[in-house]
Amino acid sequence: MEWLEARDTVHGLGAAMPGGTETVALSAAVGRTLAAEVRSLTALPSFASSAMDGWAVNGAEPWILGAPILAGDPPATTPLAPGTARPIATGACVPAGTHGILRSEKGQIGPAAAAGAEPVLLRSAGTGEHEPALGEHVRARGEECGLDERMLEPGCLLTVPRVALAAVTGHDTLTVTTPPTVELLLLGTEVIESGIPGPGQVRDAYSPEFPALLTGLGVRLSALRRLPDDLEQTINAIRSSTAALVISTGGSARGPADHVRAALAALGARVLIDGVRMRPGHPVMVARLADGRLMLCLPGNPLAAMLVVASLGMPLIDGMLGRPLLPLGRVALAHDIANLSGSTRLVAYRLTDEGAVPTARQGSGMLRGLAEADGVAVVPPGGACAPDPVATLPLPW
Repeated sequence: MEWLEARDTVHGLGAAMPGGTETVALSAAVGRTLAAEVRSLTALPSFASSAMDGWAVNGAEPWILGAPILAGDPPATTPLAPGTARPIATGACVPAGTHGILRSEKGQIGPAAAAGAEPVLLRSAGTGEHEPALGEHVRARGEECGLDERMLEPGCLLTVPRVALAAVTGHDTLTVTTPPTVELLLLGTEVIESGIPGPGQVRDAYSPEFPALLTGLGVRLSALRRLPDDLEQTINAIRSSTAALVISTGGSARGPADHVRAALAALGARVLIDGVRMRPGHPVMVARLADGRLMLCLPGNPLAAMLVVASLGMPLIDGMLGRPLLPLGRVALAHDIANLSGSTRLVAYRLTDEGAVPTARQGSGMLRGLAEADGVAVVPPGGACAPDPVATLPLPW
């Protein structure tokens, strides 16, 4: 399957999976996925308020000063009379009859007009005679939104500003998608968990960071199991899993120690994607287990596995959460990038003043080039030429 087609396909597969919803407090909503639209429960602002510290004024100067108005004070019961002003704080209710707000740096307190009279407010030197203009520095009621306007769409990621918007429009809770469960199967007799690997061994490159990576994508890791390259143990691990999505690392190729394909066949699974035209990562598989759950089978090489997670794992999980498929980005190239294969080539790059420059050491079993990268370029068959822009892959880290 072509790389772009595979992205679309896995997103659709995820979106078709059954899911649930739950209601959470706003304090627990950041990072979750919205499941139901959010409409404003109040106009915003719900009253005319001052956008500046200064004075609410009406009529011509000099203005006779009245009592201050502070944020949180109830609305004034009487309109502001012509020829008067009241000190006002940012966010405070603007009294009816206000022409505008004279900013604190634009006004000065002058002497009383007569003995025994109160001091008056005057414009500072250099302030225009028509300042403030009508309605200047007044936030009108409903200028941001009216009552019952749609604020947030289902499927959006609840960022800090979006949760804040829900709060100021009157919400205390939000309906979000229930995180799907994921089980991670780390395959490989040669993989060791800690220490320095000896001859014939490799260090586990997944368990230190994959749980945090998957949690950050919005799922709940239900189990992490390490397995040797053994057919029966692979079959039993997949059979005993109860997670909505099973992700395996290694064993997806056709070598003598690769048992995932045979295990899926023994369990009556249906392979939906058997390889993708991408480098690295082409031996990836996606299967539907006999009970309807999905399994994403990653290659064993670390760079290949991580780029498959970014290419297919993210869209699959986004679909399961009800999120839209993220669009590809764009970056200008500083150098030509060759691609003589018939597959999409994923190339880690650093950003420079001239554009994107591929990093060194990008073999499928290497991690150094990706660790040094600012992004990953999507290079089509035939290559890409500088300074033309090329697509970039959204990354989960």
